[in-house]
Amino acid sequence: MGGIIVPEVRGYGDLEVESFNDYVARWPRELANFPECVIRNWVYRHWSDFKNLWMNRSIQNFAFSEREFSNAEIMQVSHVGKWLETLDHWGDELFSKQLRQETWLARYMLANGTTPAPIIVATGAEGLEHPRGGPMQAIQLIEGHMRLAYLRGMIRHAHPPLKPSHAVWHLSLPREAFARNRPAGAD
Repeated sequence: MGGIIVPEVRGYGDLEVESFNDYVARWPRELANFPECVIRNWVYRHWSDFKNLWMNRSIQNFAFSEREFSNAEIMQVSHVGKWLETLDHWGDELFSKQLRQETWLARYMLANGTTPAPIIVATGAEGLEHPRGGPMQAIQLIEGHMRLAYLRGMIRHAHPPLKPSHAVWHLSLPREAFARNRPAGAD
């Protein structure tokens, strides 16, 4: 990554994790390409996955832009392997399992018809290797698995408060950092 040090989230996984405000205050200027919303919902909330899967992928070259996706476009977002089957199962449980309905995320989405924060997708990602393995899809989910699961469920179940479009972070990936058969440690 060329000397850019992404700060670790202090206390991640413990009961006494540092506040987001403290964390973002330590965010490096060299990574100003990351919007604060993305830092909060991808890096800070999912530190372990971000650190292990994404940090060695030329993140200083990631380019984010906020877009609106229609419900039809949301249904085109895909993932590697059989992840969509799992996401659709979770989305169906949103309408059949009280325990799932009682989570803060489910309550928010069922009441507001959209997500509390945009999911992150990469378009034009086909042919690139996902950090977990397997080829990425043309419209690849990067972050927001549960939010996408619930959106897909609300769309498929024609949930009345469903909004016609949803904010999405579009991520342009540096293709060389995701090439198939990439050498270990390459950056």
